[in-house]
Amino acid sequence: MKQRIRTIFVALALLAPSALTAQGTQLDRTKPPPVGPTPTFRAPSWSTDTLSNGARLVVVERHDLPIVTFSIHFNGGTNQLGTKEAVSQFIGAMMREGTATRSADELTNQLALLGTNVGFTVGEESGNAGFSSLSRNFDATLSIMMDMMQHSLFPAPALERLRAQALAAYTRGQDVVGVVASQIAPKLLYGDQPYGKVVDAADLRAVTRDNVADLAKEFFQPANATVYVVGDITRAAAKAELEKAFAAWPAGGQKLNISYPAAPAPSPTTIYLVDMPDKPQSEIMLARTIPPEFSPDMPKIDVMNAILGGMFQSRLNSTIREQHGWSYGFNSRATWLKGSGSERAAGAVTREKTDSSLMEAMTQIRGMTGAIPITEPELTAARNALTLSLPSNLQSNAGTEAIVSQIVDNNLPKSWWSSYIDSIRQTTAADVSAMTSEYMDPNHLTILIVGDGAKITAGVKATGIAPVVELDKTGLKVP
Repeated sequence: MKQRIRTIFVALALLAPSALTAQGTQLDRTKPPPVGPTPTFRAPSWSTDTLSNGARLVVVERHDLPIVTFSIHFNGGTNQLGTKEAVSQFIGAMMREGTATRSADELTNQLALLGTNVGFTVGEESGNAGFSSLSRNFDATLSIMMDMMQHSLFPAPALERLRAQALAAYTRGQDVVGVVASQIAPKLLYGDQPYGKVVDAADLRAVTRDNVADLAKEFFQPANATVYVVGDITRAAAKAELEKAFAAWPAGGQKLNISYPAAPAPSPTTIYLVDMPDKPQSEIMLARTIPPEFSPDMPKIDVMNAILGGMFQSRLNSTIREQHGWSYGFNSRATWLKGSGSERAAGAVTREKTDSSLMEAMTQIRGMTGAIPITEPELTAARNALTLSLPSNLQSNAGTEAIVSQIVDNNLPKSWWSSYIDSIRQTTAADVSAMTSEYMDPNHLTILIVGDGAKITAGVKATGIAPVVELDKTGLKVP
């Protein structure tokens, strides 16, 4: 048998580039196959109801597979609930540590037998509780999830174990240039605003068992909940099942009226340098705040970001990584928030080329403002990257939920995705240059470099790009 398989492989290897297909026609393997038709994106339809406890119910029926994805989205987060960022980090794990009727082991075993898992999160702006299960296991899994959400014990010994793990991870992170940069950048961009708050070791040590229990009780309330059920279930069956499961989750909480402070005014470009001796790489980050999510400029900024550093073939990556070999990857990302988001171009570069990488990044950003004109191939690649992948999201329940919840959670028109795609396709080279000039203005950037100060400081100052301010690893100015 093995000999026969080897014979087949040899025969295939000896075939000429042009080979016969199963239908007997020739296939020219020297040419790439033609591009198929452009996929059409059509947002799925959904139904909306209000449950007895006041929570909103959204159902998307998909009967191709016997799977149901369930999720409760909670509006608001730690930014609206006060300084509870460190507490929120323990919510998900602590809610798996047992309930009044199930031990932690029993929870784990019962969920494993159902072939699923339940997750809880509380973030800066929103939270989530949910799972994905086989249709026949939906009601059993939902019962366990509601038990966890309402009757978790939050045992103090479990918190101490989880705290030790969190502190160990935090300590390890303090030895990584990229992690240190990610912790300091929000402080530089947002100052004392909620988005500028970063959890440190002292915050983790201060969390108590009661803090976690109180946050869960305060946050997981129907008043700010939208329930999503996507998959092999009907609207009527979903509503009936949830009314039964939510019978012990009465109406409660106060609907949050959320407002966000305006972004701090941009300051002249400044380089902030954090010394981490003996590091072979430097982390470079160039950043600015951008408007809130769903602002009119959002599609244009997304195209700008894709061309600058959002795609593998972007300008930053193709020069700093591909052309020069100074980095394994230098990218950019637009982070959209309900308040002011951020555009960040960043990457780890070899220490000896820190100054050169910084200069190249600035060259590419300046080029995007018009000095190096945006080309039609770049626009086409960015448009395709942002739009042609969207239909694939609808292949899964989770992807479908993400598409629908984007509209429902933010009270957007049902046509929003179509409008977004049209805006992407209509974005021009002039639009991209204008967005770069406004939101990545080379004269008003926050530049953060974390690396071996003794080896890189002189070179960074010699670039003459901007004044250099030295910070410690907590983001405080070095005397």
